[in-house]
Amino acid sequence: MPQEIRFLTDTTCDLPAQTLAELNIPALPMHVALGGQDHLDGVDVTRQQLYDYAKRTRQLPKTAAVSEQQFLDAFTAAFDGGCGHLFYLGLSSLLTSAYQNALAAREEMAKRGIERERIHVLDSRQLSTGTAHLLIEGSAMAREGLEPGEIERRLKELKRRLSTSFVVDTLEYLHMGGRCSSVAYVAGSMLRLHPQINMDDGAMHVGDKFRGGIARCIEQYEKKMVEDKLKEIEPRRIFITHTCEDETMVREAYERLKALGYFEDIRITEAGATISSHCGPNTLGFLYIRRA
Repeated sequence: MPQEIRFLTDTTCDLPAQTLAELNIPALPMHVALGGQDHLDGVDVTRQQLYDYAKRTRQLPKTAAVSEQQFLDAFTAAFDGGCGHLFYLGLSSLLTSAYQNALAAREEMAKRGIERERIHVLDSRQLSTGTAHLLIEGSAMAREGLEPGEIERRLKELKRRLSTSFVVDTLEYLHMGGRCSSVAYVAGSMLRLHPQINMDDGAMHVGDKFRGGIARCIEQYEKKMVEDKLKEIEPRRIFITHTCEDETMVREAYERLKALGYFEDIRITEAGATISSHCGPNTLGFLYIRRA
């Protein structure tokens, strides 16, 4: 009898709770410290609290990874519940120590009698709904009855075809996080520059810079990254992931994508506390799978 394959993630995947519940994927919360008080991403802290803290203190909230103990608890619960193989896919190992903590927890589970090969700790090299693409596709593979080894092989191939990028409204959060120099911050602010941030092999890199109002910049970014590249993009799913309080810009982006008549599934998701603390308000990104 085939053993059940389950998936585990962390809250940086930015999938809504309802979607995670439908897929039966627990999301372990990252930690966010505001003024020395620990909060759990997706549990007891909001984006607005983060922004208020940053404005008041001129500092970013401190974020911390899912701990080894959290992983141990989650792994134990999964296998006590009849899991045959467990896949963990979370934030890129270059952006958090969660991946290393998951590996350490797997070693501890091995000491407790759960074979290492039953716990698949995969480095997504992604953030936000880039990871979500992998979770959704992996879950579909498991439902189709693929063997764990084949699922792992396909996910490793798939992650190389993910396109994850976003445009930020303000350079302030990148500056406070050390990803933007003081000179670049001042110059960019004066020129009203909105940089495109790209995920490249697990790390964030600054790409093109758009000038003008954020809504207009999003349109330019959308044309460059989506409309002009449709032939390179798989039509099955695209995420619009954002940190916008006023969702007018988000709805307009959705309607433009819908009018293309190309995508089978256009999903709007909101970035959680951990991702928002680094990119700031009014950030918007398009995340999709490129054709092989």
